[in-house]
Parts: sequence; structure tokens; C-alpha cells
Amino acid sequence: MAASFSDPGFALLPDAALVALARGEDAAQPDERAFAVLYDRHVRYVSTVVFRLLGSDGDIDDVVQETFLDARGILAQLNDPGAVRGWLVTIAVRRVHRLLRKRRRRAFLAACLAEFSAKASNPRDREPVDELYEALDRLPPDLRLPWALARIEQLGLDEIARACDVSLATVKRRIALAEERLRRRLEV
Repeated sequence: MAASFSDPGFALLPDAALVALARGEDAAQPDERAFAVLYDRHVRYVSTVVFRLLGSDGDIDDVVQETFLDARGILAQLNDPGAVRGWLVTIAVRRVHRLLRKRRRRAFLAACLAEFSAKASNPRDREPVDELYEALDRLPPDLRLPWALARIEQLGLDEIARACDVSLATVKRRIALAEERLRRRLEV
């Protein structure tokens, strides 16, 4: 008998069982309700990770939505169905990385165009968090993401290496380099 949302046990199924149902491994077709339960179970955590990587940002909802759309499309590629949370974070980190690269390209173009516009300055004091995110915006995504996952999200180095799809040594090097650059920027 198929589980349903009215069955209290459906929401209590472990991630691995929900992944199997969402893939349609034991049925003729995938069970969308199982993926909906996975979404409900993990959306808050993924949103928190994305928020901590981007700061206060209007793109958070889009990144989270795209993360779950990507996950639904490649669910068959998930090797360890019990590790769906980490897998979702990896997808989200890649989405954030793409967004930050896109922003850097836009910022570069805006800076090029700014040379031809009127100059005006209005210095304002910034809150420490705003200063940190401004400094983070100047870091390349390859440095920003591992640093934010380690220092803000407090993920382990192994998890960060998997999420960023790099070696443990590369993660350590990038975090140290990001800290050095942030320290220099925030001391000024």
C-alpha cells in the first residue's frame, strides 16, 4: 500500500526511503509527494546556508528554488540517498558560485561604465556585518564560499571540500587566503 500525506508515517520515513520513492525505484513512476517531503524537510537548512553565503540578499529564494529544481532533475545521480542534505548543500553552493561569478562580471562592467558617469561621493558609516559582506563581495567565489561555509556555517573541512568539489588541501588554502584578504580589507 502506498504511503500518503494523511499517513503520519510518510513524513517519518528516512531520507533514503523518500529518495527511493521519489526516484520511483519501487513503483512504475516517481512519487512527487516523497520529493515534497524531502523539500519540506531540508528547505529551511538549505535556505540558511544560502543566506549565510550571500548575506541579506534578494536572490536567496531564487537560489533555493533552483537548487531543488536541479536536485529533482538529477535525483538519480545521488549516490548515497541517506546523505541528501549534504548533496543539496553542494548543489546550492554551486548555484551561489554561479551567481557570484555573474555578479562579479556585472560589477566589472558597471565599473567600466562608471568611468564615464558623474562622480559623487557620500561616505557613510557601515555596520560591522555590512563591512564583512562588502569585503566578502570583493573576494572571488572560490575563496568566499569555502570561508563562509567554514566560518559562518561552521561546516567541517571534509563537507566543504565535497560541497565545493575540491580537495581538502585546496579548501584549507582557500580559507586561509580568504582570511588574510578579509583581515587586510577590514583593518583599513
